[in-house]
Amino acid sequence: MVRQQYISLVADESDSLALRAPAVHRATGTLRILGTSVTQIAAVKDAAKSDLGIKLDFITLDGAAAQQRSALQPRSFDVYDQWFHDLDLIWPTGSLQPLQIERLLRWNEINDLPKTGRLSPGNPRLAGGDPSHQLYVQLDGSLSNIPTDKISMVPTVHNADGFAVLGGSDVTSWGALLDPKNAGRVILQSDPAIGALDMLLALQATGQMRPANLADLSLVEIDALVDHLSRYRSSGQFHSIWIDESEAIKAMMQGAPMLGSLWWSGAIRLKAEGVPVRMVTPLEGCRGWYGGVALAAHLAGHKRDAAYEYLNWWLDGVPGAILARNGAYMANHSAVRANLSSYEWDFWYEGKPASEAILDPEGHKIYEVGQLREGGSYYERMSKVVVWDKVMTEHNYLMRRWAHAIRK
Repeated sequence: MVRQQYISLVADESDSLALRAPAVHRATGTLRILGTSVTQIAAVKDAAKSDLGIKLDFITLDGAAAQQRSALQPRSFDVYDQWFHDLDLIWPTGSLQPLQIERLLRWNEINDLPKTGRLSPGNPRLAGGDPSHQLYVQLDGSLSNIPTDKISMVPTVHNADGFAVLGGSDVTSWGALLDPKNAGRVILQSDPAIGALDMLLALQATGQMRPANLADLSLVEIDALVDHLSRYRSSGQFHSIWIDESEAIKAMMQGAPMLGSLWWSGAIRLKAEGVPVRMVTPLEGCRGWYGGVALAAHLAGHKRDAAYEYLNWWLDGVPGAILARNGAYMANHSAVRANLSSYEWDFWYEGKPASEAILDPEGHKIYEVGQLREGGSYYERMSKVVVWDKVMTEHNYLMRRWAHAIRK
């Protein structure tokens, strides 16, 4: 096996001292964690406060609002818990600081996917923003997939997303989102880095668009996408275009047949309420996303030590087990497995039928004995990713045109 060669980046004196000294809690104050409802669920917040003995203040916003705050108010938070594709917008602002790999105690347990963009060495890279492209900090401060001894974010939670169906429909294609039979019953995510890909996958499935690069549209292709969006919106295809996941959950709880963009965290909440939602693994493949935790640029001294404790806690297995029960995966499987029961591991990661009732993080039953998690095992589901959430080269143009179309 060939050992990877790492570029050594120069660390300042305070970094060197921090590495030699144990983390301490005195004079750290409160750590402010900026994130979204995907990871900032009650069980995770309670476990972090209990395990770490650090004062934590969780700031939970929708993805776009968290992104904007990170860029424009960098001193208003200490830890950033978001998605890797956000780094294309956030990293250039200087809001975040490089992380030293040698301070991450379980770095070697993290699997290949966030480090190389592949589930295994023989797998091809997929389109879009797989986390490896934004992982390693280079000598000039840019981000790349070339390994160094510093990274931008600690890879954590991730998933392969299809779409949700409520109402007994047996649909299996993204094209169902644009089927006239479903007019008025489709929900779509508003963030163009996510919702635009759902729309593109539907347009591609119905033969209405064939972009050269699904994850990076040209200006002409953006115009075509937004024209399609406007046409379908004007014809009444969409029930709603949601910003926060709670809006999607509310739409799905109305009792009427519904389908469209929904994350697994939302699906679990619906299942816990007894709503018979089904998560579709489309024939055409899934949209992948990858989350992580990063540190604000202003952090230093004992407070940064405490923040590194928080980063390391994310890889110790407890949050991974909690989020497994919420439908998501964690970057280092061995630590998660040690914190799940054998039947939970078999169900969530191995794709086996439930041998006991499957409960969510709050203890509500979400799957009966004998049921399967939609899509199969970890490797089956993540292998179906055909595009990763992505901030496109022409993101500003897409954002303006997309926002205008959904506000009409």
